[in-house]
Amino acid sequence: MEKVDANTSVSVIGRTAEFHNIVLCKITSKQHSKYFRAFDDKYVDETPEKKIILIVHGLSPMGFRSVPCLYNQKSFLKLVKMYASHLDKFDIFLVPMGNPDGIADKTLTLWNKNKSPQAACSGVNLDRNFDVRWNKSHGIKSCLQVFPGEVPFSELESRAVADLIHHYNHKIVAYIHVHAGTYGPGAFKGDAVLYPKGYSNQAIEDKYIELDAGVEEAMRNAGFKVYDVTVTSLYRWYGQVTGSSVDYASTVYGIPYAMEFVMQPYENYRSPETTSEEMHDNVLTEVWQRVIEVVFSAIYKATTPHSSGE
Repeated sequence: MEKVDANTSVSVIGRTAEFHNIVLCKITSKQHSKYFRAFDDKYVDETPEKKIILIVHGLSPMGFRSVPCLYNQKSFLKLVKMYASHLDKFDIFLVPMGNPDGIADKTLTLWNKNKSPQAACSGVNLDRNFDVRWNKSHGIKSCLQVFPGEVPFSELESRAVADLIHHYNHKIVAYIHVHAGTYGPGAFKGDAVLYPKGYSNQAIEDKYIELDAGVEEAMRNAGFKVYDVTVTSLYRWYGQVTGSSVDYASTVYGIPYAMEFVMQPYENYRSPETTSEEMHDNVLTEVWQRVIEVVFSAIYKATTPHSSGE
């Protein structure tokens, strides 16, 4: 992978119930060029403002440690470089861990909430706590892993993400929530790219049909073969879900692209002659690098005037 020349700034955007920081990394290009400004009839040193892809890792923490590119520093940096390889097109705003309390206790394999105090059992499912078609049933108890909170945005973590969307929505062209698909490699659901909506089984938008075709074509040429990457709606993957961050970004703020990257833990599919690190590198390169390339390129083509001719 080519070296990425980037500026990175880090800021704290929130603090959890257990006093962990929620961090935002702003990754931008170091390139600075002269641009011709017609009304001044001269070249000037100014960089046009780029649009933003906002990426949040791990609002849903279940299985997080089973996917090295989400948890292991070396592998995580490889994933970040894949995002950053598109800095010529976008600024990348990344929240590396949206739910730090959720992965703090290593004994909780099936845990998929944060750790905020509740009436019976601690924790709220953060990716069901956003104010979009929130908890229509109103009958989910706090001891369940799908508990969406007592009210929308009851949680510090979901509010921190919503504040980012609100503050930068005029520049955000895509919101992506990245997480593991299952609690561990023994349970196989496969990799997926999920798009709105979760609360309704509506007709698919053309842009996501085109995205599906692009991902399918990319995976046809991949050297790593287990299953194809599924591109489908939140509703068709999970059944009906309410209060998701993807639907909030799409429905409430009209972010042009909103989706989940669902990463499958593959450790159980490693051949005896392949090391664990090699296996995970193969998955990252042959699956997710291709997916990121297709998705980011499609976003740029669809949201940038005259980009088709560049």
